Amino acid sequence: MISTATRIRIKNILNRLEKKQLVSLEERIFLKKISNVSPLVSGWLASALGAEASSIDNE
Repeated sequence: MISTATRIRIKNILNRLEKKQLVSLEERIFLKKISNVSPLVSGWLASALGAEASSIDNE
């Protein structure tokens, strides 16, 4: 279960990714760690990054 504060932090980072705004390395690492244990966050991340990023990861 993700706390409300963590969910808000994740959504904030994902919104910036979608808008192609600056996201720090620390934030990217945080997203990756959370997405490895949460299928919900993994889906949000894949959606935010788009199909091109997903195809690169799967090659």
